Amino acid sequence: MKKLNKIIALFVLVLFMGSCEKEFLETAPTDQLSSDVMFESIEGANLALNGMYRYLYAFHPGEGWGYGNHDGFGHMAHLLEMDLMGEDMVVHSAGYGWFNSQHRWITHRNQNAGVTHERWRMPYAIINNANLIIFYIDEVDAPTGQKNRIKAQAYAARAFAYYHLAMLFAPAYTDDPGAPGLPIYLEPGQEGHPRSSVSDVFDLITDDLDMAIALFDGDNSRPHRSHINLATTHGFAARAALAMGDWTAARDHADDAIDYHGGAGNLFTQADYPEEFSLIYDDDEETVIGYDFTAMSGFNNAAVSSEWMWGSIINDEHATIYASYMSHMDPRFMTYASLGGQKKITRVLYDMIPETDVRRNLWVPPDKSFVGNYGGYGADIPPLTQMKKLVQELGSWPADYIYMRLAEMFMIKAEAQARGGEDGAAAQTLYDLISTRDDAYALSTNTGQALIDEIMLHRRIELWAEGHRWIDLKRLDLDLVRVAGADDGNHDPGMAGILEVAAGERTWNWLIPQDELDANDAIGAGDQNP
Repeated sequence: MKKLNKIIALFVLVLFMGSCEKEFLETAPTDQLSSDVMFESIEGANLALNGMYRYLYAFHPGEGWGYGNHDGFGHMAHLLEMDLMGEDMVVHSAGYGWFNSQHRWITHRNQNAGVTHERWRMPYAIINNANLIIFYIDEVDAPTGQKNRIKAQAYAARAFAYYHLAMLFAPAYTDDPGAPGLPIYLEPGQEGHPRSSVSDVFDLITDDLDMAIALFDGDNSRPHRSHINLATTHGFAARAALAMGDWTAARDHADDAIDYHGGAGNLFTQADYPEEFSLIYDDDEETVIGYDFTAMSGFNNAAVSSEWMWGSIINDEHATIYASYMSHMDPRFMTYASLGGQKKITRVLYDMIPETDVRRNLWVPPDKSFVGNYGGYGADIPPLTQMKKLVQELGSWPADYIYMRLAEMFMIKAEAQARGGEDGAAAQTLYDLISTRDDAYALSTNTGQALIDEIMLHRRIELWAEGHRWIDLKRLDLDLVRVAGADDGNHDPGMAGILEVAAGERTWNWLIPQDELDANDAIGAGDQNP
C-alpha cells in the first residue's frame, strides 16, 4: 500500500523548537519521540502545539520532508502569492525570478512544481499534527481546562489549514458545493483518502471551529499572539462564512472577533502610520542622499501592535534570511526585493486612495523615487514601491509575520452587512474603520451595489499585501482584470504574462501535486483538477 508523503512525523516538528523546551528534550531525545512520549505530560502536549505553530513560518530545506527553494518559507509565501496572482500588486522587474511564475499564473497549473507540492504538503502537515493533538490530548494527566485550550487550538488550526487548501485546490463553494474538494483526515494516519466534496470540507471547517469555540468556553487568553485564541477562531469562522456566502454567520463571527479583541479602540490610529514620505537631499538640494521614512512598527512587531489578532514572532534565531517574506518585500537593503523584485501597488489603485488618507504613506509616491544607501549599498526604490512590510531594524532580518488583523474583521463585518441588505449598519461599520485612517472620510450615503463596491475598494487598500485579493476574486466569482501600462505604474504585460482571466475558468483551481496522486491509492490521474 502506498503511503501519503505529505504527512511528516511529529518529531520532525520538535526539531524546530527553542530552548524553552530544553529540559523536556533532554529527557526525551528528539530522534526517538513518538506520540506516546509526546503526550505523557502537558509540557509535551504544548511542545507538539508549538511545533505546529513553528511550521507556519519555518523554511523547510532538505530532500524528503522539505522544500528548499527561497519561495518556500511557510504560510507567508502563500499569502504573497495570493496578492501577486491578483491585480493590485506589481513586480518591478524579473529580479532573481522568485514568485514570477506565480505572478504569471504558471506555477499553480504545474502539478510537478515544487511550489504546488509545498502549498499542499504544509497545510496537511498542520492537519496531521492537529489530529495527533486531538487524538491524544485527553490522555494527558492535567486539568481539563488546560487540555481543552490545547485541543481548541488544534481544532481551529485544522480548520484554518483545510480552508486554505480548499481555496486553492477546489472550486469556490458558491460555484459548486458538490464539486470534488479535498481528502479529509480526522485522525492520525498515512492511509490515503479520496476527495470529499467541497460542501463536506466546509462542513468540517465549520464543525471544527464550532468545537474550538465551545472548548475555549469564553476564555480569550493566550501566552502570546503566535497562538490561536477565541478571537482568532471567530476570525477563521468569519472568513469561512464569507467563502460560503453565509452573510449572517460572517457578520456575527466578525462581530464576536472584534469584541473579543477589544473593539474599535484597538484599531490603528493615524499616529501609528508614518508621516508623509519625503526625500533628503544634499546641501545643494540636487542629489537624493536618503529618506526620512521609518518602518511602521504595526506591520512588523506584534509586541507593539494593538491590531494584531494572530501572527508569528520572528527573532534572530528564527529569521530565515533570504528565504523569508521580508526579503521579498523590504527593498531598502540587500534583499530579493532590492535586486529587482520590488513590490509595488498599481497606480490605478493608488490613485483611488484619497489624499487625506494616511494609508497613502505606505507606498513611495508616484512622483518620487530614490536609491537606498544602507551600508553603502544602493538599489533603485522606484515610485509606488511598498513601504508597508519592512524589517524592524534596517539591515537586520527579524520582523514578525501577521496572519490576522482587527481591521480585516471590520471589513468582513461591513461586507457581510452590505451583502445581507443592512446598508445603514454596513456604512457605519465602514466608517468606524476608515475614519481612523482618514479625518475627511464621511459616513457613506451609498446603498446597494454602490456601497458594496465602496467597501470592497477599501478592503483592497486596507489589506494590500496581506494575502486576500486572489481569494476574494475566486470566492466572489469575479474576473481578474489587470490594467496594462508599465510606464503608468500598472502592469507590464511581459512581467504579468496574463492580464485577464474570466471568472469560473478552470485555471482558478490549483492542480493537485503529482507526488500526491502517485502516493495516494484513493485518488489518481482521473481525480486531478481539469
